[in-house]
Amino acid sequence: MENTLQKVKTEVFTVAGKNGIPMAADATYIKSEKAMPVIIYAHGINGFKDWGGMDLIAQEFARQGFIFVKFNFSHNGTTPAHPMEFYDLNAYENDNYLTRQQDLSCLISFIEEEYHDWPVDHDALHLLGHSRGGIDALLFASDERIASLVTWSAPATAQTPWSKWDSEKMDLWKNNGVVYLENKRTHQKLPIGFQLYEEFKSHKNNLLNTEKAAREMQKPWLIAHGEDDEAVFVKEAYQLKEWQPQAQVALIENTGHTFDRRHPWEASKLPEASQKVVAETIRFLNKIKS
Repeated sequence: MENTLQKVKTEVFTVAGKNGIPMAADATYIKSEKAMPVIIYAHGINGFKDWGGMDLIAQEFARQGFIFVKFNFSHNGTTPAHPMEFYDLNAYENDNYLTRQQDLSCLISFIEEEYHDWPVDHDALHLLGHSRGGIDALLFASDERIASLVTWSAPATAQTPWSKWDSEKMDLWKNNGVVYLENKRTHQKLPIGFQLYEEFKSHKNNLLNTEKAAREMQKPWLIAHGEDDEAVFVKEAYQLKEWQPQAQVALIENTGHTFDRRHPWEASKLPEASQKVVAETIRFLNKIKS
């Protein structure tokens, strides 16, 4: 019998995001004559498409019959030449929620318009977002092209990263026009422009209203969360569930925000918690297929 692992292939490409800025992306799948469902993965803040063993996650979904597409948002600080480095800090400073909504639309248009040879089932485009990417996915999920939503470790509001800041830090941010947060892994001082908060103030009752988006969600939705999440407390998952009682919830025991992954992830196997959240997600998506 042919080894399934040998069938999995990954195609690397770029997509023009907001203002034509190129976004590094890849699609992992098994060659097939029949159309296959697509999972579009949105990373979180200080993340990128290849963070912490995401290739292993992509391969597992591919083995289960999905096309797994992951990409770097246009303003997350990476570039196609530096896909795992925060290289363009000017872009990073100017990142915001509406920019990422445009990026998602650009990527999905690329998938829909078939500038590739993947066997896409156009009625089965699923969004998966981790952490802040979960909010990006939630806000975008009303798009008619999206069949379902999965959020991993997602906050309940579009207020990352300032939701827990006190008034003194908020005033400092406003007065300086930028705040610098240290990336604990790289020790870089990463700039976040005050424009991010101004965007939220302008659109918190409409385009960035996560409560409204959750309450109006009419598509299948899985809310997955680590019970010991130290970055986004599990109460956020309960809040999302309260807003949308039809959503399914999968709580993963004894794990935190990244389901025990870290970067770089050098092992050939995912940690148990990540295996569990992947399995829960595949189970959820397979029920939709059936």
